Amino acid sequence: MWKSVFLAAGIFACVAGLELLLIDSAVVLPMDGRGDPAVFAAPDWAPWSLISAGAVTILHFCALPTGNAKAAVGSLTPEPRFR
Repeated sequence: MWKSVFLAAGIFACVAGLELLLIDSAVVLPMDGRGDPAVFAAPDWAPWSLISAGAVTILHFCALPTGNAKAAVGSLTPEPRFR
């Protein structure tokens, strides 16, 4: 399960970084429609930081062991969980 969490977090960070590379600023409107809209502009270092952190997290996903590590190292047939 943790493996999929790391993969999802890495992909999310990479996609968010790519989106910040493509846009200069975003206008955030209030949910109720009243009030002033806010303008969000990310600093210049944010997209590259998100992309690199996401790439490192995806590489960490690739390095994590799968399932039952004892069965993968010891023999080709896994031990039964319940006896």
